Amino acid sequence: MNPLRSLKIQIAIALLMIVALFAGVLAITMPALEEQRSFNTLQNITARLQHTVKGLVELAMNYTQNTPTDEASYQRDVKLYYTEIRRQINLFDLITNAFMSGVFSPALTNREHEFAPQLDPAVRTAVSAVEAAWIDFRAGLDRALGMESKGPRLQQAAHYITRKQMPLVESIDVLRAQIQRLASSRLDRVNQIHWISMLTVVVVTLGILAWFVQTILHPLSRAVGGFRSVAQGDFGYQVPLATTNELSSLTISFNQLSSRLHAIFRLIDRIQQGSDLDDTLRFVAEQLPSLLPLDWVGALFVAGDNTTVTLEKSYRDGQPEVAPRRHFKLQKTLLLKTLENDEPLHIPDMKSTAESNPNYQFLNYLVHTGLRDAIFLPVSEQSPIPGILAFATRKADSYTPEHLELLTNIAKLVTHSFGRTVKLAEHARLAAIGSFASGIAHEMRSPLSTIGLALEYLRNSQLPPPAEKRALLAQQESERLTRLSEEILLYAKPLQLNLATLEIDQFLRQFLRQQNSLLAQRNQHHQLTIDIDTGTIIGDKDRLKQVFLNLASNACEASPEGSRIDWRLSRDPRDQVLTLTISNPGVPISLATMERLFDPFFTTKPSGTGLGLGITRRIVHAHGGEMLIRPIETGTEVRLLIPLA
Repeated sequence: MNPLRSLKIQIAIALLMIVALFAGVLAITMPALEEQRSFNTLQNITARLQHTVKGLVELAMNYTQNTPTDEASYQRDVKLYYTEIRRQINLFDLITNAFMSGVFSPALTNREHEFAPQLDPAVRTAVSAVEAAWIDFRAGLDRALGMESKGPRLQQAAHYITRKQMPLVESIDVLRAQIQRLASSRLDRVNQIHWISMLTVVVVTLGILAWFVQTILHPLSRAVGGFRSVAQGDFGYQVPLATTNELSSLTISFNQLSSRLHAIFRLIDRIQQGSDLDDTLRFVAEQLPSLLPLDWVGALFVAGDNTTVTLEKSYRDGQPEVAPRRHFKLQKTLLLKTLENDEPLHIPDMKSTAESNPNYQFLNYLVHTGLRDAIFLPVSEQSPIPGILAFATRKADSYTPEHLELLTNIAKLVTHSFGRTVKLAEHARLAAIGSFASGIAHEMRSPLSTIGLALEYLRNSQLPPPAEKRALLAQQESERLTRLSEEILLYAKPLQLNLATLEIDQFLRQFLRQQNSLLAQRNQHHQLTIDIDTGTIIGDKDRLKQVFLNLASNACEASPEGSRIDWRLSRDPRDQVLTLTISNPGVPISLATMERLFDPFFTTKPSGTGLGLGITRRIVHAHGGEMLIRPIETGTEVRLLIPLA
């Protein structure tokens, strides 16, 4: 950038211009003040000349009016008038000599040093006229005074001064007028220069102010508006670039920040909206090059055996790529290191890194396809399958510290959102499987009913014992398949509730009485005890009964014969929650089993379907409640939290 376009240089120049202008005004003002002082001094000296002449005239007039009548009075006047006349003459000589020489002593000016002004030619002419008039006047005065035996002729001197003083007075008036004229002329010129200087200062200051407003304040105002727009959510806002100084660098940096924010949020928004891995990865390949160098991007996921990774999809130069190889070794590789550390990994030069270790199959594959610099981002959070999002370029050391800092800052956000996309895709796949399984279960109901009727008919027929035993087993399996298909349908279909006000304490007492009677009829010696508080809820009576039946059955099956199973219903008015706790003795549930209790088709029972607890929790959640299962020292505890009406 041209140094003159630097804002620091421009501001320095502007300040120097203002300083220079004021220095110029000061440089003009100080000599003008000194010149005006000189004129004032000359006028004061000229006024002393006038005062000296006036003093001579007053002495003459006083002497004429008070002429002495005797010798004693005359001698007195000689001492008084003659001495004063001589003093005035000497003073006039001193002043005129100073004018003629151009140097005035401190005694005449009250200055610390001699005063030597540059006299204008017109003033010099007037001074010469005063000098000539004074010489004539002084010569005549000396003759009039004379010196007789008895003393000077004061009477003749007084008459001479009175008659001959006008030429001298007029010459002094001319001198003073010339000095006054010259002082006025110089003052007018100085005033004119001052006005021009002040006008120049005002114009230059206004110009600098206009430049400051246009070059600094307006761009800053636009930048502030841009920050305000970004703060309000317009992450793509761009500030117009109007200058080429430091503010332009600020504007460019702000626009880059805004563009990156816009691209990042578009990317994250697209990733969060997408459930298709291919579509999401394509969007990454198209949008991320605006933030950092990117020639290749791919998504790898850990295979089920945890020893290999699969390149699920990749894009090269923004276009989908058919990879010649998709499976790579995971163990003892940088991919595994990335997943274990859960941190981004940068490999500035893959060629030198891959050549030193043949186990780095994926790196060697990237190098073989012409790529050199790579960054691996682990995709573990929110993803059902651990994976890695890989970025690569053809040029080694392409990713600068700025790019790495950007990726480090957004890595968690990108991988979290990407993992969510994978999770959504997995959910979509499971939903499709669930819909398919639901359809199969629905279609199986009619054939199973027909098979059940046929088996029941065969059992009622006269069959040989071996055939009757096989028919019984077949009927039991048919009933189990029917029950499984019904639970699959219940698990997969949307849950509908017929809600009504329900006194849960009365409902639970009745349910437990029926269960105890049923257990007695089956010769099962379990005892269901109850400790019930009162409470009213909004619920579906049939669905809640299904929940209680499932929990009672599980508790009885997990408890030793003849043990007691405690049911306790408590009410928390502060949190407006009813808590139903079911505690059964037996072997506590292991942690491994706890983690999979609600997984579909997971069961520890020989004849279980693995859907009962999942269905139970769905019903509880549909009532706005929560279901918790935990091992205790004496067995297992199930806790249901149901909101009060």
